[in-house]
Amino acid sequence: MHFQEWGDGDPLIALHPLALESSAFSGVARQLKRKGLRTLAADLPGFGRTPLPDEPLTAACMAKPVIELARSLEKPPLLMGMSMGGRVALEAALIAPDAVCGVVLVAPYLPWTTNRRALGLANWLRPEWGERIPLEHAWPLLRHTSKLLDAFPALQHDWLARACVRVSYNITCPATRIAMLSASRELALDPAFGRRGLWTRLKRLRVPAVFLWAGKDRLIPASHALQVAEALPQAPQLEVACSGHFVNFIHFRCMEHAMAQAVARVVDLEAH
Repeated sequence: MHFQEWGDGDPLIALHPLALESSAFSGVARQLKRKGLRTLAADLPGFGRTPLPDEPLTAACMAKPVIELARSLEKPPLLMGMSMGGRVALEAALIAPDAVCGVVLVAPYLPWTTNRRALGLANWLRPEWGERIPLEHAWPLLRHTSKLLDAFPALQHDWLARACVRVSYNITCPATRIAMLSASRELALDPAFGRRGLWTRLKRLRVPAVFLWAGKDRLIPASHALQVAEALPQAPQLEVACSGHFVNFIHFRCMEHAMAQAVARVVDLEAH
């Protein structure tokens, strides 16, 4: 699994949202570096420079190399996951609590508990369709457009927005498109309750956790915070009222600061 690294000190593994890759964390990693943390931002399977495995991209599948990376480090790391990365971070912590010392979940994708029948339509989604979309022919134009947007002055310090801009170029790779469709399908079909259900298993989380939500998020239901409070009443929950799920423009520093705060809260919880 490919990863980028910033800083020295206690390790933290950062896991990106759907369609993005490790560069999305370059901004907050610099803040964490000043706090004495070593950030390893990973490319999840099928994204960035990490190869696509020959199996569906379930949370458990994507968590396997994360656990391997965690166990290869000198001490159990913190996990910080955003959106899809948050779901993978939770899965890694549930499967291998001995491999990590805590989790920070930033607007994590969690299984819907309502409208499950509508989510069942994802059964019809076939990841191999990604090979049939002829975007390869458009890559010169998309690459040029991506570079222009990446240089836009308003985005120069918004690390996450710039990573989102690069998606328009990254999807010219068929393997990336397959990964996006596979991960989207498996997240939609992720069971909510029962033996394999996340909400059932969440109550058994054994490592310190802090949840961070965006007040203007239109992708993650606000009800998730209430459900988390019921499943993990001891877990602190923070909110960045001015931020949305991805691109925040002038508010990106608020999200960066809140992520660093959430990491500090987990460190404090782990110490006590």
